[in-house]
Amino acid sequence: MTDDATFFRYQPSSANKNEGQKLVTVVSLRSEKNLGNDRSFWLARKLAGEEFELQELNDHDVPAGPSQRVSADEFASDYTLELDYWQQKVRKALEKQDGRLQRGEAHREQGEFYSAEMEYAEALAVDENNVRATFGLGLTYLAKGDTEKAQEVFAKVLDMKAAFTAEHKHMFNDFGISMRKNGMYKEALKYYSRGVELDSTDENLFFNIARTHFESGDWQNCFRYLTMCLEKNRGVKEAVKFCNYLIRRTEKDNGMLREMSAGDNGDTLRSNILNLLRQMQVAAGIELEDAIEKTHEIRDRMIAIEEEDMQMEEIEKDLYNLDGL
Repeated sequence: MTDDATFFRYQPSSANKNEGQKLVTVVSLRSEKNLGNDRSFWLARKLAGEEFELQELNDHDVPAGPSQRVSADEFASDYTLELDYWQQKVRKALEKQDGRLQRGEAHREQGEFYSAEMEYAEALAVDENNVRATFGLGLTYLAKGDTEKAQEVFAKVLDMKAAFTAEHKHMFNDFGISMRKNGMYKEALKYYSRGVELDSTDENLFFNIARTHFESGDWQNCFRYLTMCLEKNRGVKEAVKFCNYLIRRTEKDNGMLREMSAGDNGDTLRSNILNLLRQMQVAAGIELEDAIEKTHEIRDRMIAIEEEDMQMEEIEKDLYNLDGL
């Protein structure tokens, strides 16, 4: 693809999972009251409504692993508040962990990749499944051009359900974009597809998939996923801009039209891709009659270019035969 792929810059807004949440304290099970140091502890957050979210603390006194939800009644009857434990251990452990992550992000943004890698590694030593550190380490490897290590992080992220949540949406987007910019199109598509499995309502995922197909030169899937993005939310202005850009490009880029017609079954492929082009225009808010007219214009140009190429091939063949005399 050409540098036209960067004709716009789009960063979807990130949702904040912590809205409506209030950190409460650390709790332990009442049934383990007499176990002393063998007790388990959980970080407790008050959710919107009458529920609490609990996440068990690991040996480093930071929350790790899957979380669970309990009702207010269950919380009150089964758990004991551990205010001293929160103040003396957990708060300090979380502040240290957040410091590692902030330093890692600062180093990465400044291009100090070795220092960033060290900070992220320390954070993962405390919590091996820390999503923020895992994303940061992957972005660091991608920035360094170390695709082999980035692949390892990529595989880990795919297995982390916690990574594909609104809380980490901005990191998810940054990681996908970085993979695309590094030419890791298959990985980026697999990554975004995992996101679609968990949230098929997010138009931003379909936009990103369309961009990745655009970068890799897959016009058919680019049109298909951009249409899906617009059908979910026509208000994504950059998606409308992208659609208009693609249509304008068909008016002047013969190479694009040749690529769109390529394949063993050219007529069927051309019909399919023109249908997608028409659907994409309608999804972007273009009147159906205008979309049909524009699609017919593109079809006629594709046929004309194909006929010109065939004539040129015949001329070249005749010239070759003359050279052989």
